[in-house]
Amino acid sequence: MEIRVRIEGIDEAVQQLNDLTALRQGLSAAAFYVEGQAKLKAPVDTGFLRNSIQVLRVTDREALIGVGAEYGIYQEMGTRFMSARPFMRPAVENNRERIAEIIRQALARGREVR
Repeated sequence: MEIRVRIEGIDEAVQQLNDLTALRQGLSAAAFYVEGQAKLKAPVDTGFLRNSIQVLRVTDREALIGVGAEYGIYQEMGTRFMSARPFMRPAVENNRERIAEIIRQALARGREVR
């Protein structure tokens, strides 16, 4: 015996789920790319600052990349005693096109899954 049930709109729901999954994968890949770029740009003395840069969270709409070293903000922004040595902002600003391309490619791959 076989029972078949057809649910209207399921194809659209599956496609939206595929798009959401692809978007999250794209955001994750872009976040790890930015993490790598920030590590390349981070000032290095002991390596603690560089090693403390990591992707903390990726959601459906955003990725959070953090710096665990407490002095990271002072390196990034500077103080009245020391000039800024930015590494996080340039990792994003100098790579905007590449970040967008990583996300676009993930979305394109997700649409191929149909």
